[in-house]
Amino acid sequence: MKNIVAKARLIIISGIMATTFVGCSSPSSQPNTKETGVSDNSSYETSEQASSETSTTVPSKIVQHEYVHGTDGYYNIQEDGIEFELTPQISGTCWICAASCSLMTAYQKNHDGSIVLDQIDLLNEVYDDDKEEGIFVAQGADTRQLGGSGLFIMNELTEGFGNNLVMDSSIDAKDWSIDEIKNGIRKYGALYIGIPDSSSKKGTHDNYFTMNYPDAPQNYFDHSIAVIGWDDNFPKEYFNEEASRNGAWITYNSAYPSDYYYVSYDTPFDELYDTPLFMSMTDSYSKVLSYDCGRWYVDPVSTGKTTTTANVFHEKGTLAAVGTYAVTDDQDLTIQILTPDLKECLYSQEYHADRKGYYVFKLDTPMEVEDYAIAVTYPAGAPVEGESVEIDHTVHIDITGKSGQSFILVDGKWLDMSEEKTQNILGSVTNNACIKALYSK
Repeated sequence: MKNIVAKARLIIISGIMATTFVGCSSPSSQPNTKETGVSDNSSYETSEQASSETSTTVPSKIVQHEYVHGTDGYYNIQEDGIEFELTPQISGTCWICAASCSLMTAYQKNHDGSIVLDQIDLLNEVYDDDKEEGIFVAQGADTRQLGGSGLFIMNELTEGFGNNLVMDSSIDAKDWSIDEIKNGIRKYGALYIGIPDSSSKKGTHDNYFTMNYPDAPQNYFDHSIAVIGWDDNFPKEYFNEEASRNGAWITYNSAYPSDYYYVSYDTPFDELYDTPLFMSMTDSYSKVLSYDCGRWYVDPVSTGKTTTTANVFHEKGTLAAVGTYAVTDDQDLTIQILTPDLKECLYSQEYHADRKGYYVFKLDTPMEVEDYAIAVTYPAGAPVEGESVEIDHTVHIDITGKSGQSFILVDGKWLDMSEEKTQNILGSVTNNACIKALYSK
């Protein structure tokens, strides 16, 4: 169980204003310069500046361009009432900065007001070692240099963060088309994405900071940015490697945060690297009950056409919502509130998830609870924890499961997921079911 308390510096602002962070795993070299109209590097941070030990907001500069976008085929989230400034990353916190941009822009779209997320507070939350399971780092490791992943952010913040904040959705945009990503940015806010970062693929052209990497290695990334818009008419000549067509994504890059970073449509977003995510948070809940630390490197378990898992909880309060993962697009899920012996159904509700990802589903009628179970029926397999895993010599994920917490329905019988005989039946090592209980304020 986790109460959502003030572990990070968070500011709620009335009106539309926030400070945004966007970033890369480690700052790379200054982009190459190619003469196309007027070319100048002065608008962009150097690697040394981006690695500064002090995080300071860098205001955007007014830059003159020969090419100026029109209204056709153009969208920038800032021109849709979402206002923010970019803060440079500290050492290797680009993934934190990019995720913060996604979270803060989504909050403005969904709430009357804004939030400011401090990148070091968020970093400390992800790599906090005061927990039973989740992400841990080797003793003495400098977490600012380690880098990370959007999945780290998603899985950690589903447990809550800051002053009554908790992740309420994290939509997986892998393999989305250009049009789908555009619609997603309009609907959800900035897109977090990891990309390859090669100095030979970057440049400044007509005072635009650009990148085109059409032959990027699949599933490789060493930098994270936030996609905030697009320009279908952005000149194809404005890249070190000329693009095959006009058009670019408009992004924020925390390594060079003083202006936009234009990524050609030729860069293969359909073979995305770090999982691209539309992430959002809410302040509607007071407490999260959970046994899992997220979906980590394990396939969903299946017992047939549908699979049902359940968590038994013991906490008095008002149950307002249930958090879980949809493992594929277009899923119809059934959520039931059961007695703690899993024998009687007290409440049932149907939900639909359009896209793969994490969701918090609100109950139409919040329930007063104390000892109870939440069961979820999934049409494409149930999300569960797998085994502990070592990512590299500095970062590992510890996962545990205890008897009496999580159960799975097999041939009409509830089996404890922590027991070896259950895992033998399922054919995989499982710990807890990925089901969370969220309580109202």
